[in-house]
Amino acid sequence: MLGKAGPVRDLLSGGAPSKSAWRTGETRRLPRPARAATAAPARRGRAPRAPFVLLLVGLLCGGLVTLLLLNTVLAQDSFEADELRHGVARIQREAERQKLDNARQDTAEALAERAGKLGARPDPSARVIEIGKGAPVGAETGDAGR
Repeated sequence: MLGKAGPVRDLLSGGAPSKSAWRTGETRRLPRPARAATAAPARRGRAPRAPFVLLLVGLLCGGLVTLLLLNTVLAQDSFEADELRHGVARIQREAERQKLDNARQDTAEALAERAGKLGARPDPSARVIEIGKGAPVGAETGDAGR
């Protein structure tokens, strides 16, 4: 059937020996290459990758957490700034309202009304000088010596 080199050749070429070769025991094992008697040169090993990868992942996670905290602090400061802006606007509206109220109280009608409440009466001898006419208006000229 097959010669002695047939199944070995099949093993070397990657194929399996035929069934008949197995039955007859014609297969041979390939000899292992002998190790050299001298010590092999020291193998230069690569540095392990796991610690480096863990370091990079740790740095990235730390940076992400830092950015998250920074964003949170900035958002909180933004809320505080917004509250302060609203407070300033409220105070400005209050100040404007008080200015208008003071201006209303300084009018002649408001002053006369408050004076009347306090018991003050208009002076009948008071005279007003009108610029266009040049003469005092209100009291008679005979009462000017008072």
